[in-house]
Amino acid sequence: MADETQAHSTAVDIAHILNEIGDMLEIKGESSFKTRAYRRAADALLNLPADLTEVWRAGRLKDIPGVGDAIAGKIDELMRTGKLAFHERLIAEVPPGLIAMTRIPEVGPRTALTLYQKLGVTGLGDLEAAAREGRVRTVPGLGAKMEQRIILGIETLRRASDRLPIGTVLPVVRELLAMLRATVPDITHIEVAGSLRRRQPTIGDIDILVTAAHPLSVVQAFAALPQAAEIISEGDTKGSIRLRNGMRVDLMVLEPTRYGSLLQHFTGSRQHNIDLRNYALHRGYMINEYGLTPVDREHQATGETILCATEAEVYGTLGLPLIPPEIREASGEIEAAIAGTLPNLVTVDDLRGDLHLHSDWSDGVKTIEQMARAAADLGYKYANLTDHSASLFVANGLTIARVRQQTEIIKQLNAQFQAEGLNFRLLHGCEMEIKLDGSLDYPDEVLAELDVVVASVHVGLRQPREQVTARMVGAMRNPNVDIIAHPSGRLLGQREPADLDFEQVIATAAETGTCLEINGSPDRLDLDPQYVRWGVQAGVMFTIDSDAHHPDAYRLDAELGVAMARRGWAEPRHILNTRPLDELLAYIDEANKRKIKLTNRLSSTEKRIKRNGWRRSGIDALQQGGPPPAPTPALSACDGH
Repeated sequence: MADETQAHSTAVDIAHILNEIGDMLEIKGESSFKTRAYRRAADALLNLPADLTEVWRAGRLKDIPGVGDAIAGKIDELMRTGKLAFHERLIAEVPPGLIAMTRIPEVGPRTALTLYQKLGVTGLGDLEAAAREGRVRTVPGLGAKMEQRIILGIETLRRASDRLPIGTVLPVVRELLAMLRATVPDITHIEVAGSLRRRQPTIGDIDILVTAAHPLSVVQAFAALPQAAEIISEGDTKGSIRLRNGMRVDLMVLEPTRYGSLLQHFTGSRQHNIDLRNYALHRGYMINEYGLTPVDREHQATGETILCATEAEVYGTLGLPLIPPEIREASGEIEAAIAGTLPNLVTVDDLRGDLHLHSDWSDGVKTIEQMARAAADLGYKYANLTDHSASLFVANGLTIARVRQQTEIIKQLNAQFQAEGLNFRLLHGCEMEIKLDGSLDYPDEVLAELDVVVASVHVGLRQPREQVTARMVGAMRNPNVDIIAHPSGRLLGQREPADLDFEQVIATAAETGTCLEINGSPDRLDLDPQYVRWGVQAGVMFTIDSDAHHPDAYRLDAELGVAMARRGWAEPRHILNTRPLDELLAYIDEANKRKIKLTNRLSSTEKRIKRNGWRRSGIDALQQGGPPPAPTPALSACDGH
């Protein structure tokens, strides 16, 4: 191989082809396992720290994560010839423009193929024109509502085009930081700033701040990173590159004495920094990225600038505790710091288990035992197997008979764990589909056999607000439903959240004790932090779960779920799976008893309403309660001197 002529060597180009293959196979109806394999290999190439040519010449393609014999052969063919016969054959069968169409949430592979066959649309431009001209509704099985959803989906794709999900960005940036540390030993501090440090769900450009004895060596090492597709600028203390995935990364090497001020300035949201500046003036300081300068009432300097090597010194000089980066969003954090009421935010180390994961019995890729042991290896004390229920047939949902087969396997595994002295228990649950009419897949007597039941909505997300909300609220009132998974149903950059009445959802969760999940899957990050904040204020209990379909997802998904919880001001006491197993099960048992009492009370109330002819809205108000308190208003008492 080493003597072959390299014809096609860039990892980004080959990753693009592998992704296209996965997309086209999906359109053709191939198995999800096969399509995911190509996409995983593409991701591995984009994040490859070494040069692909060197890996190929060394005959080590199969050392790349996710690259087996078949995909290694295809990469080799591309490297040698610049072409791939398999890819060209697929292009002849599937017009490339259909791939872009499947990125619209409402357009699956089969729908894209139908639109191509019936209307001749071959890409997003054709599809948008057909939708706006009213031609999509003429296709059998679609209609006017689907037509409008397609238009909204295209608009959503456009809005998301310049940002990437944090789950894509974070591993890449961590690899960059690790390589810089390894290359330049005299780096003393290195940290990302901006929206990534605040853990926003989607990220634009990346800012990296560094302190080191030799700034130029840091900039040179940064520009030489193998992940760099383009060097935008390279100076003595600053540099900018563009990565293969399109992200721009800016580097700044700083004086250690000013590091805290610069990190604080480049981390907080714009409004947080404005509010902090106003508060600083109130305290007699002018604050900027270089430090804090004492000033008089006319804002004239009265002393030397105070340099801050740490962020704690910045806030401490103003008489404030350190405000966690995730909540520097001008949502009341400065007022809380002044009052001494900042939350003790949850951390990854607080989690004792994961309550939402999948095995190869439904749409996961590893066995039940492999998923369980991987959770135990992370130090978890418990995990809850939640394979999909029957009606979600696209995810190989389980019949009742298969659920009961799982029960026996889990009993045997737990006995085996106990015999090994492993302090870990695998719980048996399911991810129960809330169907279009609000009913659940399994009868109550089957749900009652399970340890922890997770319910979710995958179909009918575009139903009217009252209808989709009623489905979720009805499930929450069922004594056998313990958690609502990924409540809004959003997919970042792909699908807008369902039009839920979250005031009612949160009020019902608080009333019934049903947990709302904070789903850490990178393409979901659902629940949105604003609703976490509402729930915290309303007394809702949450779970932070990975929704893992592979053991590799546990760690990152848990971290991202915790990040969303922190952005919503959640403390460990608000998260059920920070508790020991016996306390967790006791909470679920108590919540179920509460629902039984509540159901009986509401049944009597409904009879009275019917007898007295009250309006339906009366019971709605009774069941909902009032809305949760609004988030703390932005800073208003510190407008300057």
